[in-house]
Amino acid sequence: MENKNSTAAVLRSIDGEDVTTWALPEGAIARLGRGNVHDMAFSPDGQYFAVGTAIGLWLYERPTLSPIALWETDRGYSSNVTFSPDSRWIALHRYHEAISVWDIRNEVCIAEMELTKVQDRWGLSKPIFSQDGERLVVFNGREYNRKVQTWSPQTGALLSETEIPPITYGVYPTCFSPDLSLLAGTSYNRDSRTAEFVALWCVETGEEVARYEWSERWGRLCFSPCARFLASGGSEGKIHVWDVETGNLEETYTKDEDAQMHLYYPPAGGLIAAAASASQSKIEVWHLEKDEKIDTFEQRSRGKLVRFSENGTQLAYIDSNEIKIWTKGRSIDQAFPTIQGPTRTVSSLAFTPDEKTLAATYWSGNAFLWDVSNQCVRHPTEEELPNNIRNVFPTSSGEILATGGDEDILKLWEFGNPEPIAEIPVHGPDLSSLRGLHTLALTGQQLACAGRDYNIYLWEYKPSPNDIDEKGTWQKRAVFAGHPKPIRTLAFSPDGKRLASISIDRTALLWDVDANEQIAEMDLPAPIGKRTSRYTAAGVAFSPLGDLIAGGHQGDIMLWDTTDGKTLTTFPQPEESQKPITLCFSPCGKYLASGAWWQPRLQKVPIRLWEIATEKNIATFWGHTTDVQCFAFSQDGTLLVSGGHDGAIYLWDLKPYL
Repeated sequence: MENKNSTAAVLRSIDGEDVTTWALPEGAIARLGRGNVHDMAFSPDGQYFAVGTAIGLWLYERPTLSPIALWETDRGYSSNVTFSPDSRWIALHRYHEAISVWDIRNEVCIAEMELTKVQDRWGLSKPIFSQDGERLVVFNGREYNRKVQTWSPQTGALLSETEIPPITYGVYPTCFSPDLSLLAGTSYNRDSRTAEFVALWCVETGEEVARYEWSERWGRLCFSPCARFLASGGSEGKIHVWDVETGNLEETYTKDEDAQMHLYYPPAGGLIAAAASASQSKIEVWHLEKDEKIDTFEQRSRGKLVRFSENGTQLAYIDSNEIKIWTKGRSIDQAFPTIQGPTRTVSSLAFTPDEKTLAATYWSGNAFLWDVSNQCVRHPTEEELPNNIRNVFPTSSGEILATGGDEDILKLWEFGNPEPIAEIPVHGPDLSSLRGLHTLALTGQQLACAGRDYNIYLWEYKPSPNDIDEKGTWQKRAVFAGHPKPIRTLAFSPDGKRLASISIDRTALLWDVDANEQIAEMDLPAPIGKRTSRYTAAGVAFSPLGDLIAGGHQGDIMLWDTTDGKTLTTFPQPEESQKPITLCFSPCGKYLASGAWWQPRLQKVPIRLWEIATEKNIATFWGHTTDVQCFAFSQDGTLLVSGGHDGAIYLWDLKPYL
């Protein structure tokens, strides 16, 4: 089965098939990773497994988990994935645009329900097929636009539309009865993230026919195959079951109080549930009506995305940033089938000195190592990097530093050294939890961290005065005060003598690190005639020679002089690049890469390569479906690597443009 968007032959990949070249954007050599995961689904016949991601819809052969197709890559953001009862078709919601139906065997999109009205694009439930496959039903649960729509999955025609009377809040989560005659949903308060009650509506008339008391954070709903019972589960270890005919609460099941309850009624009957406990790092699978524990297995990272197969004998879940599949009746020592490769947002990138390996961190707190030549991925060994690494930083000497730790201690590591080189207390009202990539600046000898009090805290490495303590210590050296609002980004000059910072109100400051004082406020004007957001992110970067600073917020990219902070030039940004947040100079200092954040109406987000001397945009790459988060250059400057909020890493060939 071929990828409808791909012109490249299948060669190799992280699982034995070459998925790194499927549907590549122009200028890219490879794609590492399969995207930020939004949904998963098993086909009823057990032949396929589908994963909706931020880069598109992946289809796998279920017995082997081999990838066989990648669809919907033009926009990506595929979610709410569901198969037809006969496993011939697959439907999905393409974010903000349409509902699509794909014919699996013929590899074509047979219907597309384009959502032309803005109010129809938000709050959509998972599309559900009728048992005969003739209807596709979806519910819009937004506060101002509640309605059930029925479509033809073969033609995309709207067959019917039913208004649902308003209630106090939005309706989430929702669930249709097997015959699609009833809709269950909660009154969901987005502020408190809890439900006030569960309501039941008649799909044909829109009339509310029942209401059940229920209040939990998050939640899931499920009808029994006969539609007689409705079950609800939340994140507090409880499941409630109501009799739909009488309205009575029939049963309450309780497990670990911090467990997220994922419930399911298999066609054969009996209520089963997966209880995912964060405190105990495990998942328990229960047959609730028999009070029988079916299995227990480890889940090291708390994942909310858990999906049962049609018959309830398999379960897909995310653990340590990978998709794993549990099967009922497994032997205790049996390894779980796994779709390797990260499933979350890319947060930072750095090449090892030999440039054969790319270290990447992800929002889940996991680090992965990519073999650039073979385009395969693995977890780092403990000698390379410990668990729960948040960010990696390349140094001017070519080494990699990494940060991690907990709420009280910020730890620093050198790649290849299992022992931390620093453990810095950050407990307190001004510093705790502020360890994001953009609010940290790091050299081999200094660390700057933005505080909640709008100040910048500076630590410095002090060598040991004797030979007994070879490691030396990291000591707080200074506090820089001057920003009136929260700081969004920091960067050191290569020699560590200058520090640049930008806050949410567009205040850009330059600091003399040795003198512990502010040098200048750098000009960062707002775009003329445009409404700007004061709470957008910001980007700042020093050139490798230390003579230039590039800064971006919303509008144009500014280049400032490192000596006095004066504006040297401005790189005007086109409409689609009005948020040039991610900035990185090439190792030679002649070029600047800028990556934008997503804006409405964009299908892909641009990466632009600028030539500093001529101030020209010499190349533009369109690959990421949403915000560009980070960059890394090869030492010869011919390869640019980008990581995105879509969970993908792209390798861009710059040789044609240099």
